[in-house]
Amino acid sequence: MALIINEPQTRKLIDMTTALKCVDKMFHDRAAGKVRSVPRRRLKGSEKQLNMMAAWHADYDLICLRSYAGEANTITLYNGRSGGIQAIINMGYLSSLRTGAATGVAAKYLAPSNAKTLGVIGPGWQATFQVEAIAHACPIERVVVWGRTAKRRKAFIRQMSKIVKADWREAASVSEAEGEADILVISTDSAKPIALGTRLKEEVLVASIGANAAVKHEVSIDLIRHMNYIVTDDLPTAKIDSGDLIAASEFGILRWDSIVPLDHVVGHGAPQPRPKRILFQSNGIADEDLAVGRYVLEQAKRKKFKMRRVPEI
Repeated sequence: MALIINEPQTRKLIDMTTALKCVDKMFHDRAAGKVRSVPRRRLKGSEKQLNMMAAWHADYDLICLRSYAGEANTITLYNGRSGGIQAIINMGYLSSLRTGAATGVAAKYLAPSNAKTLGVIGPGWQATFQVEAIAHACPIERVVVWGRTAKRRKAFIRQMSKIVKADWREAASVSEAEGEADILVISTDSAKPIALGTRLKEEVLVASIGANAAVKHEVSIDLIRHMNYIVTDDLPTAKIDSGDLIAASEFGILRWDSIVPLDHVVGHGAPQPRPKRILFQSNGIADEDLAVGRYVLEQAKRKKFKMRRVPEI
């Protein structure tokens, strides 16, 4: 009997605080060898593209298949022993939530010890989750926002200042946001590098969220060249999807074996002393989908939510 969980239900069943705990635990479990995953694959149709990735967790014996094409965005949870479908969950909200949570986890372990100022480049939908997650993980006092249009910057600040209590203001340029940030988040859909890294602080965490395909780029090769430590959520996925890291590798700026998986940091700790300039490249992986999806399913059962039940698919 498969349960169908829609997007409004997912919003009621999990918040950012809980998502951070779920994703943090998942990276601990990855470090312990309890999780296996398949990187994202893509199949182009006439107009839309199907994106697929999967993960399995030993403790729960659940297989998670994440698939999305256009507005269709779901995970399917299978019983690892019987193969039966346990649930189909709308990921419209959860995928953004877990992406934010992954950056929050990275900030928890990798941000400078006294990080107070958050810089945001790209004040869109995903950035709302990035700011909320980082504010939970670090004692943020100031947020500096840059976007291409003043109207969007102002709307973002107006919305997020109600959620995250801090000193909010607009940046006049990307370089201004770079120069003030202890943690710099770039969350765009750009095909060309936006953050050049010319004014970065001596100690900083840069989190790139949007360059999760080979054709996407958010940070310059020069910025990558000046990083002391590079971390990603999943290395096999990064080799396929991290446009900026792929470009840096092709130019001979970095070696793949120098990039550290986030689960290694979570499981074993960041190097000491902390590297001064750190880049976290987020790809979005099925392990994170499984972490939040399983929690939502268990909560829906516990709270006896009214859900559609499908006896056979």
